[in-house]
Amino acid sequence: MNQFNAREGSVSRFSYDMLEFRPEWQFDDAGSGVYYHSGAIPGKLFFTALGGDIQYVVAQKGIPYVERVFADGLFDGCEYIRIADYSGVHKASINSRILYANTLNSLNEKYKCRPVVTYICGASQLMRAMLRIFANIVSQRFVFVASVDEAFQRINNEVAEQVPPEKEELVISRREIEEFAALCGNLLFDDWNADAYESDDYYPPEHPLNELYRIILLLRSDLLELKQRQEEQARETRNALEDSRSLNEKLAEEKRKADEKDTIQQELIENLKKARLEAESANKAKSEFLANISHEVRTPLHAIIGMTELLVETKLDKDQRYYTDTLYSSSRMLLTLINDILDFSRIDAGRVDADKEVFNVRDLFGDIIAIMKEKANNKGLVLAGDIDEKIPCTLIGYAEYLKQVLLNLIQNAIKFTCRGQVLVAVNMVSQSDDEVVLNILVKDTGIGIPPDRQEQIFQPFTQIDASSTRKEGGTGLGLAIVRKLVSFMGGDIQLESSERDGSTFAFSLCLERPNDTDSCSIAGKDSASDERGAVLAGSRVQEKKKVLLVEDNAINQKVARAMLEKMGYSIDIAFNGAEAVEALCNDNYGLVLMDLQMPVMDGFEAARTIRKSPDVLNNDIPIVAMTANVTKEDRQQCLDAGMDDYIPKPVERKVMTGMLQRWLPLADVH
Repeated sequence: MNQFNAREGSVSRFSYDMLEFRPEWQFDDAGSGVYYHSGAIPGKLFFTALGGDIQYVVAQKGIPYVERVFADGLFDGCEYIRIADYSGVHKASINSRILYANTLNSLNEKYKCRPVVTYICGASQLMRAMLRIFANIVSQRFVFVASVDEAFQRINNEVAEQVPPEKEELVISRREIEEFAALCGNLLFDDWNADAYESDDYYPPEHPLNELYRIILLLRSDLLELKQRQEEQARETRNALEDSRSLNEKLAEEKRKADEKDTIQQELIENLKKARLEAESANKAKSEFLANISHEVRTPLHAIIGMTELLVETKLDKDQRYYTDTLYSSSRMLLTLINDILDFSRIDAGRVDADKEVFNVRDLFGDIIAIMKEKANNKGLVLAGDIDEKIPCTLIGYAEYLKQVLLNLIQNAIKFTCRGQVLVAVNMVSQSDDEVVLNILVKDTGIGIPPDRQEQIFQPFTQIDASSTRKEGGTGLGLAIVRKLVSFMGGDIQLESSERDGSTFAFSLCLERPNDTDSCSIAGKDSASDERGAVLAGSRVQEKKKVLLVEDNAINQKVARAMLEKMGYSIDIAFNGAEAVEALCNDNYGLVLMDLQMPVMDGFEAARTIRKSPDVLNNDIPIVAMTANVTKEDRQQCLDAGMDDYIPKPVERKVMTGMLQRWLPLADVH
């Protein structure tokens, strides 16, 4: 360690102006007014100016600033002089002094340095007495001087150091000692009001017990401060415990509420599951109800339409002809009503087939025009079609739904047009390698629709003119079905119309382009049954034209027998699927007309048995479903069961004729 002696003549003179005061060494606490201002002559002198009412909490804040002086390496491995200016200190607690003393000891040990002497400047008599207690703690020699200037004068040997006498006799009586001990006990351990004892009059400065008395007062102040701090900490602890209990209660309440919410949520989930199951059950029941109603209504309607068609072909007088025509048209209107209600209910329930198919656009529009042309001609209207030549022949989309939309729109246009024409136009809006966008419109020269009624007509069971409804018939479901189907296909139906100036219904659809495989498959898909019918029909040219009717309803038996026999066919009847299988094991037939809902064995099981049973004479015999179940799902289910074709009840004579020509033709069918 570098030995430093302030009395050596070789040492340079020191002054306050030589001190370096770095900003990071300076501590000022604005709240309490306490400050620690540090300066240094590196390796020689450490200066500290302290001020304010220094309490332990504030002293903790100031200590890091003192530590930075030593951390900057100014006193590593050396002896130095220390000057401490206490002239600004009003009061300093013992705890704060202990903290400061311990900090200095740690710094001296850490940086291997020590102060050879410490000059205490401007300290009060009480502060001097207290500092003497810490002289041994910090292993320093304290020299008390009046000012900083005097300290520098002593360091520079300008003022001779006064050494106190080694022995000084103090005379204190036993009574004074006993009174002092009693006073100390009261001050330190009783809640005395000690204001009267803190003046110099009680123990004047020259009294031997003055300094000790002042230290006792300082200790009392520290004890009171410690007591207050303990009370504050106890109060804070109680408050914290109370807050903790309150928080725990709140957490418990929140947990209870969360548990209740979770219970309610679970109940809601269970209720939703139950409601969903009930809704699915209700929807299933509704579908089954509609299917059953449709089946039950179509069965007698089949008899009415079939028998009326047969009756119309007989010799009738004028009145009879009028009656039968009225009966036939009314039954057709009733069939349309049933179909519309069934379609709307199925679409409204979301039972829409989402499978697209490849179809020939020109054939589809040509078939629709052909179907509706007779109805237009009967009213003296021109039904015209205009298809853009740039449109590809085959596209992928919802052909059946597009057909249903156009039939409804054209039928409406014809219904509400008295003269002029109905135009069906298809134009290509845009195309790419993968898709084509078409704009499709149906325009008429009819009565038109007032602007304030144009949105209303798309609502279910709504008609603009009730008188027209009574005259033309209709359910008010057609346009509601159109809007739902167009929306499902990705379009939006638009209407332009004004009263007595016709109407235009238009929508755009995006259809996919098929690849080569898809284009080839359309012919197979559309004509597979026709080709099979043609092959089978050709193989039966020499066979007897005998038909097996599988039907459990007596009225339907009569209608089918009358139609078939009038066309020149012979007919046998089986009352259920089991009888049909037995009949086919014993006799040869050219065709099977199969009902679906029958006792003992239904039509689906019967068809599968016919195809697989080794006892059936001809497993490849054409099987045509003839049923009142008319949904697309019903048709597909029939084909999956092994049937070849499907005709819905009520069966019109021309539909029956077309089916027979495919599967079991007669040259003279009329």
